[in-house]
Amino acid sequence: MTATPVSLRGIGLLAVLLLWGIGGQAVAQSTGSEPASINVQGVPLGQALEQAAASAGISLVYDFALVEGHRASCTARNVAPAALLRCLLEEHPIDYVRTSEGTYVLQTAVRRPPRRGQLTGSVRGGKSGRPLVGAHVRLPDAQQFAGAVTDSAGRFRLTGLVPGPHTVVISRLGYARHEATVRVPPGGAARHEATLAPAPIVADSVVIDADRYGSSSAQGGEDRVSAAQLRQPVGAGPPDVLDRASTLLGLTTSAPYANLHIQGGDAGDHRFYLDGVPVRNPTSAGQLLGAFSPLALDGLTARKAGFGVLGGNALSGTIHLRHDLSGRKSRYGTVRVTPRSVEGRFRGTASLGTVPVTVMMAARTSVWDVYQEAGLHDLIDRWSTLDPVLAAARTPADTSLAGGHLGARAQPSAGFYDLHGAAQFDLGPAEEVYVSAYHGGSHLGADLVLGRNVGGRFSAAAGTEASLGGVVDTSAFALPTHDEFSWANTAAQARYEAPVTSRTTGTLQASVSHYRGETQSEVGPLRQDSPSDDYTSTVAAARRAAYKQEGMNSISEVDLEGRLDVAFSTRGGLALTATATYQSSRFRIGNAFAPRLRHRGKSVRLATAAETTVGIGPHATLEGGIRLTGLPSQARLFAEPRGRFRYNRSLGALGTVGLQVKGGLYRQFTTQFELRRDGATAVVPTTHVWLPVSSSMTPSRVYHFAADLTWRPGAHWQVDLEGYRKWQPHLLAVDYPALRNTPSRLGDTPGASRILGSSQGDAYGGGLHVTYDGPSLMGALRYEYSRAHRTFPGRFDGRSTPVPWVKPHHLTLSAEVPLGEGVALEAQGEGVWGRTWGYRRAYYAYLTPADLEEAWDRIRLDRPGTHVLSPLYRLDTGLSMTQSWGGVEVKGRIGIANVLDRRNTADWALEPHRNGTVSRWARTLPGRRATISVRIRY
Repeated sequence: MTATPVSLRGIGLLAVLLLWGIGGQAVAQSTGSEPASINVQGVPLGQALEQAAASAGISLVYDFALVEGHRASCTARNVAPAALLRCLLEEHPIDYVRTSEGTYVLQTAVRRPPRRGQLTGSVRGGKSGRPLVGAHVRLPDAQQFAGAVTDSAGRFRLTGLVPGPHTVVISRLGYARHEATVRVPPGGAARHEATLAPAPIVADSVVIDADRYGSSSAQGGEDRVSAAQLRQPVGAGPPDVLDRASTLLGLTTSAPYANLHIQGGDAGDHRFYLDGVPVRNPTSAGQLLGAFSPLALDGLTARKAGFGVLGGNALSGTIHLRHDLSGRKSRYGTVRVTPRSVEGRFRGTASLGTVPVTVMMAARTSVWDVYQEAGLHDLIDRWSTLDPVLAAARTPADTSLAGGHLGARAQPSAGFYDLHGAAQFDLGPAEEVYVSAYHGGSHLGADLVLGRNVGGRFSAAAGTEASLGGVVDTSAFALPTHDEFSWANTAAQARYEAPVTSRTTGTLQASVSHYRGETQSEVGPLRQDSPSDDYTSTVAAARRAAYKQEGMNSISEVDLEGRLDVAFSTRGGLALTATATYQSSRFRIGNAFAPRLRHRGKSVRLATAAETTVGIGPHATLEGGIRLTGLPSQARLFAEPRGRFRYNRSLGALGTVGLQVKGGLYRQFTTQFELRRDGATAVVPTTHVWLPVSSSMTPSRVYHFAADLTWRPGAHWQVDLEGYRKWQPHLLAVDYPALRNTPSRLGDTPGASRILGSSQGDAYGGGLHVTYDGPSLMGALRYEYSRAHRTFPGRFDGRSTPVPWVKPHHLTLSAEVPLGEGVALEAQGEGVWGRTWGYRRAYYAYLTPADLEEAWDRIRLDRPGTHVLSPLYRLDTGLSMTQSWGGVEVKGRIGIANVLDRRNTADWALEPHRNGTVSRWARTLPGRRATISVRIRY
């Protein structure tokens, strides 16, 4: 039995020789044997053999039937004829022998199992560069069916492929078809990266914009700011992550400390993530100084009302950032200089043994010690003066504080820094380890000198606005004070991703984060040049007004999460997650109105979520899921069902349209609240506190219903329209009256509930965003309407009151006009109408009718919704210039913020007088100022 194959091979060889002798094909009759070269890709094997024989000058004999139907791919330079033949025949069941005369004769190779290979890769969208989910990858010329669908990271894997060249076809609705040829090596893996160009299909079929209408496991229902946009300034100021976030529909910031709000939600109602790690208080003093270097980040993604169960636990939405490992347009690095900071970024690739590694590092630091940017200096200066009404309220028996402003303006201080690092290890086909870390911090402070005001211009009639000014007589006495707010944030994570099957991807991530924030006020020694009994009571009152205050909050969190993403088809999939979270928190707060409180708490949470996507007909998709969160301390399980319906269709000549209707139940298991400082010398008016939900608390609960419509009538236009409604039956908020009556020390976790109370409310609104992106003009118009009401524990007689952070009517206009090669003119305008809570927030938190006496009936701090501020108008302009020399790109920008120099009112402060009357004066936002920045990319 074993001799039969040999005998047959011998007979075959004899037949070939006979055919050669009587006219069978012989390829080249030369007997030379010289080094030769060849470069063929996917050509018929017979043609390739002829070319090889001619190039090497050899005699080659074979049977036509042996090579029929085979194709060859080979690239070889200056190799021996035998090596040339091995290259051409490597992927085919054909071998060769060489006769004594030097003739090469082809024969059937001994059969053995083929060494099959695999193909991996990723698919991205050309316009945004984002991974495309649900792209269909096919190999139409494979001997067996071979196909896959990209997962949530845009990756795919095909296994068991016959070695050799294969045609890869990648398609995705809303994108142009991609086709390429790849060569799969025997027993190895080939990798193919594809970028699909956007190409709406004008036909009676589904047209989906993957950046907005992806599968449930990825982009669906998200709004995004790209990395390029993130690195561009908003208005005339330097680039800032949270300022850029506020350009998205439904996201706003409030002046002057600009806490971010999502669709009527409070600043504590959303969660902030960097590489999937929660980050607290992402900016110092509420966006005065950004917490992240934009050069380190790969865009920003916002999930708003109606986000899916995979988005986690949050009341209003989530903000996601990811470190940028791409090369972008820089080969090595980028450096940027602005009036507030110097920042740099480096990216490189290397190999750790056989493992390719991509590394990114970025750093940023403030330049306050070198140059004090005028806008920031002016803002700190204006908002760190001592407030006489709050000071007098803390010392009610003392009337010496009336009749003048006690705060003498002094030197502000500021500083910030952040460090970023990330590395990606490609362990194998579609298998990677991604690690990253971030550390940042900042501080704001002001050194003040308290004295007796002997000539202040506060004589305006009661109820009218007067300008801040005054002459402080420091020759009598000087009482220096220092107020400072500082924070530090650290976050790190490691994530392992690998394909489980050709349609399933698994992810395991471990992360840790830590935040610590501190506020403090200190009083220095009294300096008295001309002692006088007349000033004795004023000095004592001033000491009490600047009484040492303190505040501290730290929270640590450890998370372990596993995830599976299964793609059934281009329009169907399933995602499963399981998470374990440990949190510990402690805070220490105190001021003249509230006793010094200390508290420690900890919490363990277990959560799981499942979300599935099902296609309904050619144009509709239904998504649904449920999130389950368990609190072992309460022995309770909380369910959050959520769902979404999407409809996408081409309208022919009218463009494409996409509609989403979504909603569900949302809870939050980490309570964030802002404790108002007394404001007497506070450079930052609030202390942020994060507190895990304890066994004595019920987590906040909110219901969402939202809808949005996207219409793209043409290549340059896009219209977005959205609306939302939120029912808030249970929220947690600070009970200020209870806070003033709380014992000076809180014990274990249950005690924290003594300073928090339950409230309820609702929010609704909508917006319109129209953008135009043409060759000679890029512009946008956005209008938003927002209303939100809540009850505030212990205040306003339990009435539902408008919240202070919404902008009822908000209009923005922006335009960029190219003026020539590398030169562009930019402009942005803003208008806000209907802002309420016109007075300082600390007034509403702490002042009572006894503090203002007769003035209370006129000011009515118990009705903040009636205190409507004047409209806010702002116009910023800028001129940018970009030039390149020898691979180095330099971009400069000159801007003017608030070019009309409008003194927009941020809020009102009160000034008491000795006759018992109280007048009002406006605290304004910074006026006109110039900015400049330079970015070098090489």
